[in-house]
Amino acid sequence: MRKYLKFALTTILLSMLGVCSLQAQETTSEGIAELVKITPVAGKGAELEKAIERYHHWMANKQGHFEYNWYSIETGPDTGKYIARTGDHNWADFDAEHAWDDEADAKFGEMIAPLVAHAERMMTRDMDDVSHWPESFEGYTHFMVEDWYIKNGSYGAFMQGLKKIHAALVKGGYPGYWGFMSVVSGGHGNQVTLVSPNKGWAGMAEKDPSFTKIMTAELGGQAEFEAFMSEWSMSFKPGHNHMVKLLPAASDYGD
Repeated sequence: MRKYLKFALTTILLSMLGVCSLQAQETTSEGIAELVKITPVAGKGAELEKAIERYHHWMANKQGHFEYNWYSIETGPDTGKYIARTGDHNWADFDAEHAWDDEADAKFGEMIAPLVAHAERMMTRDMDDVSHWPESFEGYTHFMVEDWYIKNGSYGAFMQGLKKIHAALVKGGYPGYWGFMSVVSGGHGNQVTLVSPNKGWAGMAEKDPSFTKIMTAELGGQAEFEAFMSEWSMSFKPGHNHMVKLLPAASDYGD
């Protein structure tokens, strides 16, 4: 049984961490991302990070490999675990097969699988019409991640309000960035995720002009702002949030 479980874990992780093709991305991306939450073997986190760095450098010369950014989870009940993410894909990318798959399987089983206790996979789709990312992510190291759950029958009201907020913040010059993704597999029903990039913990400080200041001006007053937020907040339920930190070395492919 232990040998079977180890084989199953290795097989799952291989499909997540680099044995698929990027060739389908030559066409317009469908905005699909794969995220993997990884629990290291107790006391093996630092060793896993080093192993992933070596494995990524080895994978870098394989035609059609995925490239994953690795993040450490810094807050919440999953502190000490990792998130690996590859984005900007089409669904068809995940069907690819390669001549080097068996070699990669063996290398992964040797270098990575013994250091991983558990892994969970999720697929998301970018929500570009309500996202506002920086032109460059240089210097952005910390990402606040929050899950929201749209209530049944309230998708239209949720999106209408979110688009209004998005337009107001962009117009008002809000000094921050954000992105939304819908969870299409591996999460909960009606789940969307908000990600806010920050340049270190200092990026969490109150912005000026603030969200409240911009929205109050856009809506014509404090009473109007409070009424809008009260009505819009009825369309969804906020969920878990946590901070993740980019791991540059574990995300590097030697280029």
